[in-house]
Amino acid sequence: MFAAVSGQGRRFLSAEHIVCRGVKSAVSDRPDPSNQSTEVEVRVCRDGDEAAKVPFLEANMGWPATSTAVDHIEHWRWKFLSNPLGFHLVCVALHDGKVVSHSASMPVRMKIGDHTVIASQGVDLCTHPDFRGAGLIGRTMACRNQMKDVHKVDLDFGFPNSASYKLSVTKQGFRDLGIVMLQHRYIIDGAQFFRKVRYGSIKRFGHSSYQVLRRSLGPRIDVGGGITMGSEADLGNEFDELFERASGSFDMIIVRDSGYLRWRYCDPRAGDFVVRTVRNKGRLAGYMVMREEIKDGSRFLNIVDCLADPRSPNAVTLLLKDCISMAKSMDIETVLCCLPEGHPYGKRMTEIGFLSQVRFTGELEMKVIALERDMGGPLMAALTKKGLRPHIMLGDTDWV
Repeated sequence: MFAAVSGQGRRFLSAEHIVCRGVKSAVSDRPDPSNQSTEVEVRVCRDGDEAAKVPFLEANMGWPATSTAVDHIEHWRWKFLSNPLGFHLVCVALHDGKVVSHSASMPVRMKIGDHTVIASQGVDLCTHPDFRGAGLIGRTMACRNQMKDVHKVDLDFGFPNSASYKLSVTKQGFRDLGIVMLQHRYIIDGAQFFRKVRYGSIKRFGHSSYQVLRRSLGPRIDVGGGITMGSEADLGNEFDELFERASGSFDMIIVRDSGYLRWRYCDPRAGDFVVRTVRNKGRLAGYMVMREEIKDGSRFLNIVDCLADPRSPNAVTLLLKDCISMAKSMDIETVLCCLPEGHPYGKRMTEIGFLSQVRFTGELEMKVIALERDMGGPLMAALTKKGLRPHIMLGDTDWV
């Protein structure tokens, strides 16, 4: 069964607390061996390992997936060693003292229905090309699973690429939750944006007509006295209270309390994010987290997180309009946001002129998979029920 989880962080678990069974084995130095075997050690990562792990990840998987202004070692320390739950889930395989395989998960608290549990998202799974086919991924994952047992992780989840999706669903027992993720796009500079897309002149004409129609049908928001918009750097207890008020609208949501938000968006090692808030007579009604990105020569503003008090129905619309105004002041072409199909915030986006399409990662449309570690428990029943109301945004992944 799953364990109830409090808001307190757990004690960091050192490598000495985990004994990985069967982690040493004779494997060939290359996938095509010459019968000269050498010992590979699989173990929990230790303090100081990051100096060897990070260059390995950089060389073999183009790590990290997101741009960061800080040293990559500092980014790795933020991602795994500074997690607000107080422990990491990282195992490595070593050959002659060098990292040849890396397996990790990011633990978070997640609310699923009426239960709050510890869940983990699998990330940064990689093996050196010379050691592929030697079973090291399975061994490092087994090591990582022992750590999950110690820390009472109840659910594994992820957003896999095509190769990982097939492995996870066919070999490891993961379930595809059937969540369709939509990418919402607001085009600010149509002339600049449509010059870069196929059949741009035709699409630009259609988009202009669509915007005229939307402006005539869009909602009129009366921003009366007491409504204030602003940027936040110190996220305090009022964000805990907002989560308690807002989380009841969803059946699946990472616990977005102040500790999590400060770690995810306010630590400079995580990346460069802007947190905007809307307040009603001083009370926090919602927040939105944005990040500027550049891809293929285009600048865009990515909305990576958002949460609003359901008793303040205009909060999301106000935050969206604030985001669009910010993008215009920065001469940014488009605003993007990824949300599950049917999400209530998506409706607000459509009302003010966002366009929607199925999100693609480049290999496969974005999938959400999960595996309950105590088979037969109530979590997967809740996650696979008809009419699931998930709250998933890009900030829940390690893509940004």
